[in-house]
Amino acid sequence: MLTLVLADCEMEISPMALESTKFKPEMIHFSLLLTQDSGLAEERELRTVVHTRDGYLFQFESDGEVPEDPKKFKKMMLRAARGDTPHGVHVLKDGLMDYLERQIGNKIVMTPKGKKEDPTEILSRTEDYIIVIGGFSKGDFKSPVYQWADKKISISDRLMKPWSVTAETLVGYKYCSLK
Repeated sequence: MLTLVLADCEMEISPMALESTKFKPEMIHFSLLLTQDSGLAEERELRTVVHTRDGYLFQFESDGEVPEDPKKFKKMMLRAARGDTPHGVHVLKDGLMDYLERQIGNKIVMTPKGKKEDPTEILSRTEDYIIVIGGFSKGDFKSPVYQWADKKISISDRLMKPWSVTAETLVGYKYCSLK
């Protein structure tokens, strides 16, 4: 099982934030479209968690639906934060680090500061993974995920967009070794 965590997402969940420049849902919207439409989701081998910088934690099960329209996505996230959660989406009460500490599996952070490795060569479908990806366009994690991780992996020397890292991670896990 793969638990993919989009951490420190540049997205505030409030009615006023929906209209502000602080609300950058594209950083996670595209990533969620990829995860929820992936072969791993279809196989029920994927859970996706979104952590916003203002402390919300959303868990998307494999059957959770994400609207393709960005405006509908914004509205869905605001409704979910208010307690009107769509099928397959849960708002968690924990903080990010409490959630991560409870997870069982190999703990990996994707970062350009990590060791350059090909996900297909280091992952195995016989093991569970919690992989943290930054949900921001520039900068670095604000949460202490580097201290939590067993491994820091890089797939590029440059800071990639969250959706690109998500895509490469999904493909890497889907086509990694079955040993």
